[in-house]
Amino acid sequence: MSHSKRGAQAIAIGMICVLLGVISFEIDSGVAEQEANEKAATSWEKAERSPLIPYPETVTYTLAKMTASGNSGMPDGDTYEDNAYTRYLKKTLNVQNEDVLEVSGDENYYLYIQRMIAENNLPDVMLVSGPEEVEELAEYGMIEDLSDAYQEATSSRIKSMYSSYGKELLESVTIDGKLMALPSTQVYYGCNLFWVREDWRKELGLPEPSTLADVEQIIQAFRENDPGGNGNIGLPCVATLYGDGSSNFSVDPVFAAFHAYPGIWLQDGDDSYVYGSLTEETRQALEYLHGWYENGILDQDYMMRTPGEIGELIRDNRCGAFFGWWWAPNNPLIEAVEANPGAEWKPYVIADEYGEVHSYIYGKTSPCIVVRKGYEHSEIVMKIMTALFDNARYRHDGSEEIDLYQKRGVDITARPLVANCDFSNAVFTTTDHIWLALHYPRQTDSMNSLESAYYDSCRRFLDGDRDPVYWAAYASRIQAVRLIEEADVSYVNEDYVPYSHRELPQDMTDMETLAFMKIITGEEPISYFDIFTESWKKNMILENLLY
Repeated sequence: MSHSKRGAQAIAIGMICVLLGVISFEIDSGVAEQEANEKAATSWEKAERSPLIPYPETVTYTLAKMTASGNSGMPDGDTYEDNAYTRYLKKTLNVQNEDVLEVSGDENYYLYIQRMIAENNLPDVMLVSGPEEVEELAEYGMIEDLSDAYQEATSSRIKSMYSSYGKELLESVTIDGKLMALPSTQVYYGCNLFWVREDWRKELGLPEPSTLADVEQIIQAFRENDPGGNGNIGLPCVATLYGDGSSNFSVDPVFAAFHAYPGIWLQDGDDSYVYGSLTEETRQALEYLHGWYENGILDQDYMMRTPGEIGELIRDNRCGAFFGWWWAPNNPLIEAVEANPGAEWKPYVIADEYGEVHSYIYGKTSPCIVVRKGYEHSEIVMKIMTALFDNARYRHDGSEEIDLYQKRGVDITARPLVANCDFSNAVFTTTDHIWLALHYPRQTDSMNSLESAYYDSCRRFLDGDRDPVYWAAYASRIQAVRLIEEADVSYVNEDYVPYSHRELPQDMTDMETLAFMKIITGEEPISYFDIFTESWKKNMILENLLY
């Protein structure tokens, strides 16, 4: 064979080898790429179907954010998109909120949400006011079905928390068998307490209160003697008179003493309900409150007061007593104590004529978290709730910065989702654990992060540090909650919370507020209550809302 032929043959063989190598490389590369794609797909699928496995890449979700005034008390430099909660979620789940709306206060926030709904311009995740709005959004096909996400991407502990409220809680946001929202849980609060400026009470030699007559005596003495020297307003109250479970300054204990429960539907027989604002007991309570108004016990300008303004009056020593929840030391009293270091506040339980204490369980499904229809990671809300209310709280997994927030008393609006998730009896079990730890130090080992934060503050207060933050922790968690536990509160609607009956159109609630106001101020006689109830029922029939 000639050299030329052998050379050509070698070249041909070489080219074939090169081609085979290229083909082999391309095959190997294709296999590697396919394996990488399959691995990535598997990683995404695992993350999407697990409560705590992080996403392979950062998932950013747009959020309509409810905020608080004063940056929610976060440290300087922290924002609603970059704080202890968001950093923890980024580290744990690889998720990040992008706020398209930041509005202070729930009333203003929900007005903006209504506008976004009307414009069909929803963020990926947002809060809505309750089941009625969830139903509306579901009817128009604007929100995602969260059924599978709840089953797959929610921890067993979170599911147990929801179960503690009975099946009605999730059923309230289940439509045609589909879970259309994740409701915030509202733990059982007990009853409203009578918070008294204790140093003033002692100064005037007044007895410790336990009845409405005692309340009247204390308020009257504060009005007449004005121990704050700044013009005492009497007993403050919001214009609606009764509360919604989220704010102070109602007169719920006055109504409860008459076994009246305005604003909620109560079971009246086996299959029917009565609206609490229309009962004879409510009429009697309104007549009693009219007497308080006439005698200057009830703030003469109560119908125009906002909670913020009442807080300022307390701070300025113009108010020495009010009805409020166990957490009143955190808001509004902490600011009042900061402004008046010598002020001493103490809670009391007010009972009816038989020494019994009654209350009712407020709406447990406001707000609700919904996900925009079409958003590909609807499970993200389940993962966030699991990370914050299970992993961070119970497992202490890298949540030290969140623990510091809790010790500082940073408002819950710092969380991306301003919703709560806890067991129905959490207020009381938390206090029990703190109390035990204060008396038996070994009990600290099993505390969750929230309990630990409160324990540290209470311990410091008992050790002599009178920082208002430590006082607020002790006064709320130990003094107030244990007082409620001892009172053995009876809930009138514990076994039947008719969620579908709770919400009313704004014009109906406005009609009620105005009628009650006219009766209390004396603009109309008590007989006007009958006119109001008849008019109210007619309007309900016209709007096809009477059950």
